[in-house]
Amino acid sequence: MRKSFKMSCDARARRLAVIRWATLTLTVIALLASGCRQNDGSQAALATRNGAPTSARVITPIPFGELNGGDNYNASGVVPIGDSRFLFCDNHVADALYELDLSPDGKMQGGLIRRPLQGVAGGSIDDLEGMTLAEENGRQFVFVASSLCLKNARKDLEEKPTRVPSNGLLRVTINPDHGLSAENMSGFRDWLIRHEPELAAAAARAPNDEGLNIEGLAWDRNRHALLFGVRAPAAEGKTLVIPVKVKDVAGSWTTDNLEAEPLIRLSPEPAEDAQGIRSLEYIEGLGSFLVVTGNSIEHSKAPFTLYEWDGQAAGAMRRLPVTFAKDMKPEGLTAGTVGGKQVLLFVDDAGGYQISPLDAARH
Repeated sequence: MRKSFKMSCDARARRLAVIRWATLTLTVIALLASGCRQNDGSQAALATRNGAPTSARVITPIPFGELNGGDNYNASGVVPIGDSRFLFCDNHVADALYELDLSPDGKMQGGLIRRPLQGVAGGSIDDLEGMTLAEENGRQFVFVASSLCLKNARKDLEEKPTRVPSNGLLRVTINPDHGLSAENMSGFRDWLIRHEPELAAAAARAPNDEGLNIEGLAWDRNRHALLFGVRAPAAEGKTLVIPVKVKDVAGSWTTDNLEAEPLIRLSPEPAEDAQGIRSLEYIEGLGSFLVVTGNSIEHSKAPFTLYEWDGQAAGAMRRLPVTFAKDMKPEGLTAGTVGGKQVLLFVDDAGGYQISPLDAARH
């Protein structure tokens, strides 16, 4: 009797063990399935690519699904303009911005809307790379920065390329009819180089020769300044941020309205090649800046990496557990709401976008 009872207990224990093991196995499978499922790229995934943490989220772009004159949209900067509505710049288009509207589930709602920049003289600005939004005294302004780099313009009679600088800094007002009125700051590049002599040598070189190349732009309320994120030059493992104080955001849009501040040197983790800033933005919900770094010149192999920066001049950064899909070029990021929920939105220089819950950046 005791032996039979013991055998019954042993059998029951074995069955319970099998059930527990099966339950645990199914749970792990479910977690891996949900963790590795792309779901348009925003779900968490196990990844070790480029030395990222093994629990890193992988951001995969959603293609815009349309072309801009036969080419991909080179989305290079982005700002929110309302719930589920965003404006981005295309670095191949100098006379317009583009509106991206999303449904509550993050899908594109209709096609991209071209918003012409009224008031910009033809040829006065090109290579739009950075965007940011400033709010002050109940008014909103969108700022758009050129790369300020030297570009090949034409060939002279001796067939030697003539290099001319990209120039300009736009202040854009969104009108009640959704039209965009823009003012370009004349002489901004010359003013910047004159007030930041450390940039003078780079300003005379082409981008792939470590010449001056701006790709990030953020509004810093504490400094009351525009922060320009430098892709190149990048030296000694540091990436540069150029703070430029704006005396009066709504004032005369001339260089007299600016004050130069000391350069800030950020300290990203070491990479295989030189890396620079590809996007920069203050995120209100985090109380800090997010910085995307990537290759500083065309042939650099430095990966796109996401960091958090507290805005302090010491330049310390914290790498976030995020990686980007192999073919994605995240050259713009911002925070906004989609369907009333706080999100980060990334735009892809290869022609796409992706959203991610803002909470994901806190972990």
